[in-house]
Amino acid sequence: MLNLAACYARLRALVPRSRMALVAGAGGTIFIAVSLIAANPFGHSTATKVGAVEEQQELAQLESVVRLTPAQTAKARLQTTSAEVRALQDERRVPGRIGYNESRRLEVRMPVDGLVSQVLVTPGDAVKKGDRLAILSSVAVGLARDEIVKAEADCAIARRERDWAAEIATNLEALQATLKNHPQVEEIEREYQDRPLGNHRDKIVSAYSRYLFAEGTYRSSESLTGALPRNTIRERKSDKEVARANFLGICEQSRFEAAQRRDLAQANLEHAERLVAVNRQKLRLHLGPFAELSTTPLDASLCEVVLQSSIDGFVEQRFVTDGVQFNASQNLFVLANVDTVWVSAQIYAREWADFDLRSVTNVTVDCPAVPDQRLPATPLFVSVGTSPQSHAVPVVAELDNAAGRFKPGMFAWVTIPFGAPRRALVVPEGAVMRHESQAFVFVAAGEGAYRKTDVSLGMATEHWIEVLSGVQEGDPVVSEGAFYLKSEWLLRGQDD
Repeated sequence: MLNLAACYARLRALVPRSRMALVAGAGGTIFIAVSLIAANPFGHSTATKVGAVEEQQELAQLESVVRLTPAQTAKARLQTTSAEVRALQDERRVPGRIGYNESRRLEVRMPVDGLVSQVLVTPGDAVKKGDRLAILSSVAVGLARDEIVKAEADCAIARRERDWAAEIATNLEALQATLKNHPQVEEIEREYQDRPLGNHRDKIVSAYSRYLFAEGTYRSSESLTGALPRNTIRERKSDKEVARANFLGICEQSRFEAAQRRDLAQANLEHAERLVAVNRQKLRLHLGPFAELSTTPLDASLCEVVLQSSIDGFVEQRFVTDGVQFNASQNLFVLANVDTVWVSAQIYAREWADFDLRSVTNVTVDCPAVPDQRLPATPLFVSVGTSPQSHAVPVVAELDNAAGRFKPGMFAWVTIPFGAPRRALVVPEGAVMRHESQAFVFVAAGEGAYRKTDVSLGMATEHWIEVLSGVQEGDPVVSEGAFYLKSEWLLRGQDD
């Protein structure tokens, strides 16, 4: 039994001088209509030449249309997508290498010499931030802690001195304000008995008492004017003025000395506090970023250092064991977190001119070691120089690796957008078939009918291919199941 194209060719051979046409019948049936052309004794007629051209066109049309029965259509699971104009950006697939996120890979070191007392982890162990890695011992750390303890003690002494000086200055001001009301000495002693005045108490109270006595003597002399010689009265008046001047002078000097001592005590306190801060910072520098910060009291554990993890991750490497000594800045452990990894894509010099990181928001990564996984990555930065091995400029992107599929050191392919986006007529990538170097698509041409249409292609991306000719915007092309139609089309040249 022959297929439709073979029947058409056989009938054309049997009835050469005829005009044929394809006629669609009910239920998808195809008829071949034949009309005879009268012979012309004077040679080939114009109708004969036109018929030859029409024959070629009809035969080509017949061979390019694939018709499916309802059962075949259901089996093929065809889907169509309209050819559309959309923004398209050129992409390049370049080699890359997966590596650690350098901000999450840490080499654990100590800035000072010491001894490893106990190692608490092994390579491969998962650790959380704050987990203990090892217990160390360092004399330099012990001395730094001792300096903190001494500085804190000096600070406490300076604070007490400042408080004492401030209280004396305050009480002294209150006392001198009270003395302006000329109270009796007994009242002053009673009121300020429990309020500290330092050595100013004796000076001021004594001077005030002498001033009161001189003033009282002078007043009593005034009441005896005529009974006492004038010289005596003048002497007593002079004694009162001298006592008053002496009293005021002592008050002024006391105020100055009290304020001076208070300010000096405050300065000493601030200096002591700065020494505490400096010694704490010194201890931090000795401990480094990985050790627990503590000012252990003066006991046997003063030199003890607890080494901690500063990230969530795992122990990649361990370089020490119990009882060994280590030097300053020696690598003790390597910690890593691979929840995110960096992908270094290699952009070669011939492609660099077309690359602009500012216009790239995402790249796509696929790794041969992890098949069927294509994940987006976020570009971070471009290396300043070229790689000495590949002579390419590395473009580094961050890739989510929460599932742990990607391992540092794996080879990867990185798809990177190049150039500026432009508008283009596109079809889905799955719609384009090829045969003998010719690209084509299938365009829906009615119920159960699909026309094979040759196309010329332009730019291709991960999901879309630009069509330069062959289809128009809005044409329904087969986006899924096109391979089934291609198989049916290839089988048409054979007998069923």
